[in-house]
Amino acid sequence: MTTVRAPGRTAWSWPRVLVVAGAALLVTMVVHVVAMILLGGAVSGPVSLRKPATFAETGWLLCWSVAAVLPRLRTRAWQRHVVGGAVLAFAVVETTVIGIQAWRGVPSHYNFTTPLDTALMRGGAAGTAAVFVVGMVVLLVVALRSRAVAPSLRLGVVGGVVVVLVGAATGMVMISTNSGVYRGGIGRAFGATGAYFGPDAATVGPDYAGFRPATAGGDLVLPHAVGVHGLLLLAVPAVLLAGTALTGRAQLRLVATMCAAVGLGLAILLVHAFRMLPLDALSTVTLAVLGLCVVAYLAAAGVAVAAAARASASASASAWHYGHSTSATALR
Repeated sequence: MTTVRAPGRTAWSWPRVLVVAGAALLVTMVVHVVAMILLGGAVSGPVSLRKPATFAETGWLLCWSVAAVLPRLRTRAWQRHVVGGAVLAFAVVETTVIGIQAWRGVPSHYNFTTPLDTALMRGGAAGTAAVFVVGMVVLLVVALRSRAVAPSLRLGVVGGVVVVLVGAATGMVMISTNSGVYRGGIGRAFGATGAYFGPDAATVGPDYAGFRPATAGGDLVLPHAVGVHGLLLLAVPAVLLAGTALTGRAQLRLVATMCAAVGLGLAILLVHAFRMLPLDALSTVTLAVLGLCVVAYLAAAGVAVAAAARASASASASAWHYGHSTSATALR
């Protein structure tokens, strides 16, 4: 298998920046979780400190996922700048906006009550999301054109980006309707100002830290959450497999299994949501299919992680033996 890296130090500049940014976002997540515990704040709701913690979690995983993927693809400098800059802006600015609003004690999403709220919602949250989509489209084109990389790696990156774009499109629908609960129509809320337009408690139903099984309509939050983690779910396992002793065919089979499981599960959730049905209305057969998707994904991902762990242990053992042999030779 051939790993293609862009030449020169510039190829590593964005991965390094994204690793550092991801570490900062990880710390941000932990700080907000600790603050929520110490202050006794609500775990759910539009002003919970869980929201910046959740966005920070998405941000650091996204940054580290892209940092792992970029060096594996043949990229030009401008492509690395677009992808890296878009991911950095999205992860950091989104988390910052959500954090500002949470600490102010006001909703971050669908809030156009004041000029500041409107600027943060449209310019900060929605604006960086649009930039992020541009970066993901560039990454998709790069992955499709990286013919020299292993088919399993290219499939994992392409599949992961497509899932991310589906998640982003779902988020755009949520923004256009000012709600994570789909009740029909797209785009009807564009231009609304002067109030908070998010769904009320009766529409959302019981909220278990973001999981809302009894919404009065379709839940778009869950498929959106799955979508924005697409690179972590598909591209990162493909990167892990690339350094293992498994054959190319075995790697491709595992990545294809994960792509199929995530794709089918996401499609089921989206169809159900756009039919304006709550999650607790899923049929027994549909739940069984979703369960099979989860099991298939976890099984394939488990094999990938185990193979990567074996490869890492083997490399460490070889390095130790080499160092020991070199030292012994020098002492003779």
